[in-house]
Amino acid sequence: MKISTSPNHGIAAGLSVRESLRTMKQAGFDGIDLSFCEWMDEPEKYLTREWTNRVTEIAHIAREEGLEIAQGHLPYYPGHLENPGDGSAKAFCDEWMPRYLHGLEAVGLTRCPIVVVHPMYQFEGLTATVDANAYIISQMLPALRDAGARLAVENTFIRREKKYVPCFIERAETIAGIVDAVNDPLVGVCMDTGHANIFRFDICYFAKTLGKRLYCLHVNGNAGEDEHAIPLTISGWTERMDFKAFGETLKEIGYTGWYNLEVSGGRFPKEAARPFYEYAAIVARHLAKGEIQ
Repeated sequence: MKISTSPNHGIAAGLSVRESLRTMKQAGFDGIDLSFCEWMDEPEKYLTREWTNRVTEIAHIAREEGLEIAQGHLPYYPGHLENPGDGSAKAFCDEWMPRYLHGLEAVGLTRCPIVVVHPMYQFEGLTATVDANAYIISQMLPALRDAGARLAVENTFIRREKKYVPCFIERAETIAGIVDAVNDPLVGVCMDTGHANIFRFDICYFAKTLGKRLYCLHVNGNAGEDEHAIPLTISGWTERMDFKAFGETLKEIGYTGWYNLEVSGGRFPKEAARPFYEYAAIVARHLAKGEIQ
């Protein structure tokens, strides 16, 4: 199983795009998780040729440095905000669809094979949540086909007053239901292990519930908050995730995608970029091969 993560950690630390990508390759990564999210909250910047040129340049340099584009992430509506307009799926599309479609144009230009999207939340219930997201995704399908990519719906969360609030989009059954309602082979699931752990869902059961719908991964650890830690780097009694069993579950359900780390690098100095990527790659490789005791 190939391993990937984001080049943004090195870039944020002060490396150039090429330096960060070269460091990732030398550290042992096979590919990158390409962000289509930068400036997503500023449409006057996001919906520009400048943004498109930047993301396509990163993809081009990645390939020059011997890295594949493993997957990407479309803009996402912040979970701490109320839904736009009257709260309907149509109102959501009116505000957010231009960002999705602009991002999908870049997905096609970069030949990114799969992109992740956050589902819209609905407090009204599981059925309302499934229906709203099936509607939104149906509006994206033509552009998705034009881009030649697949879409993966991620299990996520919302927050109110700094607390996580159950609202159906955190459940495996809901995300699976959205995919089933769309009923298109271009649409599957991205499982975020840390998001599942926030609500104390067993990540192996979660993956088994998703089954063949699982197209890609956001693997990270946490102690109940959305820390996005490198797996196995925090105390086991706080993380509560069995990554060895998770790897066995991935084999059991026939998962064939990338072992992608979606982790936070924190704010480290430029000199720490290489050891950070080396450490992350070693952990990812061992997890992907099932070599963790």
